[in-house]
Amino acid sequence: MEIYRPKGEFGPGKPEMCVQFYEGGREAELDQVPWDDDLNAGLIRLKVKSASKQQEAERFALGLRAAMRRAEREFGDGYFNAVLVELIKESDLTRHPEIAEVMKYAYANSPHREGGAFDRYTICRDLIADAISGRARELTNDLGYRQEEAKEILVSAIARYLDERFSVSSRRELGLL
Repeated sequence: MEIYRPKGEFGPGKPEMCVQFYEGGREAELDQVPWDDDLNAGLIRLKVKSASKQQEAERFALGLRAAMRRAEREFGDGYFNAVLVELIKESDLTRHPEIAEVMKYAYANSPHREGGAFDRYTICRDLIADAISGRARELTNDLGYRQEEAKEILVSAIARYLDERFSVSSRRELGLL
């Protein structure tokens, strides 16, 4: 499987999935379809890997986007961004240069905290953390990557997700950074 993302005027365009089928060990048809979160989840369960680690990182960045939607819808973009930025900054993820570089330009207000186990902040943060750890489990359990490979792919996927979420590359290309 490969991901194709044409360049749009203001960042990456709509992604497409290219899936190579095999019959009897020989290449059969190649199918190119618009990105579909459910199809991707099914391919992961079927243990279909991407053509390269870079392609896997792009795929998992899109998977993170899908996994984060519930928290985005439930808490709204602003609050979600605030919790996401805080979670990333408080984790050890910022020690990875590609994530640290994006986080320099990821702006959000501090999230309001009510306190307690069932407050908005805790629930939102848990949903975000679960989305990230869910992708890590898919890489190791479903796709069979070794721990180090999975970590490398996931770090790159998180950096790509954050880059797109906060329009870092797009702002850089427009001369705004």
